[in-house]
Amino acid sequence: MKYSHILLFMFIIFADSSCKKTLDIKPKQILLNDFAITTVRDLEAVAAGMYDGLQSGNVMGGNQVVFSELLAEETQVQQSILSNFGTREIYEQKTTVQIGLLRSMWAESYSVINRANNVIAAIESGKLSGNDFNAVKNKLKGEAFFIRGIVHFQLCRFWAAGYNPDAQGGNSQSGIVIRTEPTLSPENLSKGRSTVEEVYAQVIADLQQAETLLGSAGVQTKVDRASELAAAAYLARVYFFKGDYINASSKARQVVVSGKYSLNDSVVDICKTSGNSATAESIFQLVNISTDQSNSLPNNFQRTKNPLMLADTSVVNKYDAADRRRANLLYKNPYTGLYYTKKYDQSGAAAPNITLIRLAEMHLILAESDLLSNLNPAEALVSYNAITERAMQNNFVPETTATGLLPKVQLQRLLELFCEGDRYDNLRRLKSNVRFGTAYNAPQLLFKIPQEEMSGNSLMEQNP
Repeated sequence: MKYSHILLFMFIIFADSSCKKTLDIKPKQILLNDFAITTVRDLEAVAAGMYDGLQSGNVMGGNQVVFSELLAEETQVQQSILSNFGTREIYEQKTTVQIGLLRSMWAESYSVINRANNVIAAIESGKLSGNDFNAVKNKLKGEAFFIRGIVHFQLCRFWAAGYNPDAQGGNSQSGIVIRTEPTLSPENLSKGRSTVEEVYAQVIADLQQAETLLGSAGVQTKVDRASELAAAAYLARVYFFKGDYINASSKARQVVVSGKYSLNDSVVDICKTSGNSATAESIFQLVNISTDQSNSLPNNFQRTKNPLMLADTSVVNKYDAADRRRANLLYKNPYTGLYYTKKYDQSGAAAPNITLIRLAEMHLILAESDLLSNLNPAEALVSYNAITERAMQNNFVPETTATGLLPKVQLQRLLELFCEGDRYDNLRRLKSNVRFGTAYNAPQLLFKIPQEEMSGNSLMEQNP
């Protein structure tokens, strides 16, 4: 899935670990849009490059899960494995402007956003035409809006405070820089941070555009690329973390009742595919083949690799003894008594694909959103029972009343999405303490804006 030819179309050249500005663009490096994308083949190459960038471990290929788990409280971290000037500072909540992992995540994420902006701009420029162009323009434009939206959302998770659900429409805290135009020269690099409210509005608008365009292109489902239902699923997630539970329920329901996805027999199956294989539960995944190895999760979780992350016993003990997930997802070392997750065990040459969103999450969003909005408690029961029936199988006893169901749904979210990078955002949504008892809105949780951005963007304001 590597598209090396996409380097011909890169518009931002990123620095290595030196102090060179990440956002510096030298005149000879500027490749103007009307020169770079002159054919449908050019357009498809740049679109392929969006996925190639998205797949990077520094964007959505694994590190986002690791960083979330370092900040949440559901894992036990082997502190001797922490890297100085990297994961140790994230874990200790003391990030600086010079952490290479975060500099790369910031720079590469905006590179992906820039590729998406170039796809959108090329399609809207009016310079391409013909039957071949008309056949793909809505699909590629929808994919670009989808990727631009989810990457902005991802950046906001770590560099901005969480959305306060109790202040709908009024989240004026600093967010991130929203970039919706191609970066073609140094003159348009300086731009200030938008508010969290504005970032969420932009992400939602992008995903709505993606859903409409991909639907019009007939791409309802396509696991390894953006689709209409993948955009709907991401909208459900964004609305959920925004605390807009009515819209979250609506979009999650759309995915659930579509009939296009079904829960796997075992939750661990979702983490065991590679290449072109996919399970019935996966809505959108990043593909890995043997030459990719862009999934950073096995090295951080797999028990045979002296991993950074262990399963904390406080979570392990929350699984019922009859819960199949306890055996399927957890491994107990008989000598040390330590628990590991088996979700990211790698077998064979290819790293597992990375499922970014799946049906089980839609059931959990639907159930909790319906209960919190008092919209449809009966529907919440159906989704809750779907998750617990798979977990308990022959020991399944269905819930028959929505009374007292909310804490049970929230517990299932923890058990089902364990070690998938969900917990940190969910604690902030619920205004609960994170690791070390740190308050969900403590300023030290926010990653520092990288030094390159601070130096190259005169309008940028640093996190406290």
